Amino acid sequence: MTDLAKAIEAELKAVLEERDRFLATSGETIARLLKIAEARLVALLADQPSDAAQWSLSQVQAQVRQALAEFGDRAAAELASQAGTAWEAGQASVDAPLAAGRLVVMGAAPVLDTRLLTAMRAFMTDRIKDVGSEAISKINTQLGLTVLGAQPPAETVSAIKDILGESSRRRALTIVRTENSRVYSTAAYERLLQQAQMVEGLQKQWRASGKPHPRINHLAADGQVQDVTKPFKLGGAELMYPHDPAAPASETILCGCTMVPWHADWAGAMKNPARKYAQDEAGQPVRELLAR
Repeated sequence: MTDLAKAIEAELKAVLEERDRFLATSGETIARLLKIAEARLVALLADQPSDAAQWSLSQVQAQVRQALAEFGDRAAAELASQAGTAWEAGQASVDAPLAAGRLVVMGAAPVLDTRLLTAMRAFMTDRIKDVGSEAISKINTQLGLTVLGAQPPAETVSAIKDILGESSRRRALTIVRTENSRVYSTAAYERLLQQAQMVEGLQKQWRASGKPHPRINHLAADGQVQDVTKPFKLGGAELMYPHDPAAPASETILCGCTMVPWHADWAGAMKNPARKYAQDEAGQPVRELLAR
């Protein structure tokens, strides 16, 4: 492999590893905020009279709403900040390999229009706030059962822990990882459109995630190269890039695939081990299934 090819491969490896690190840790703060809300509500119920009939349901519900509204606001602020990081990283995922391949000067492209980022931030923050809103409804049902005497307070505390536990955590992490990935991929695509106006022959390549249990059609697209303005073909679906907002949700939720810049001069420098590790739900290597 030439020194140029090694430099390109090193930059691709670096930007994709940085993306993976960012996504792996992006949900930690959100999960911690959920735990804080849970602890606050458990303490709230512990301060109530032992006889649930003496509870002021409206006051307890108001404090539940306040606690989860604060969760929503803090989680939204965190996610908005992460979106900015994802936006910058998505641009770098195009600029860094192109600079290593001596096709562009790093930082020479114009600044991306951030109106798209603003719209995506609004969507993301509304979705993460919905996690708290949905929890309020479920918790109020449990509180009502307790005040009516149909359920002891201890069971209500247990129910609140469940509501704000794995179910809410899983939904929140799905939102965080999916929407941050969408911002990242959208920024990468917008940057690629810019660079394609200056770099003759610039194309894009689909990279499968290498997850143990991938979508078969996403894995089949691994290594697929298309012109920048042409969609990737994934079975019956067509996506301009991974996490394309125009694609069905079934093709984007928790998708780990990425798009990288491609140029014919780089043949041999673009390597992807995804198929080596991918397995179907039965544990069979998908690579073998694709070869049948």
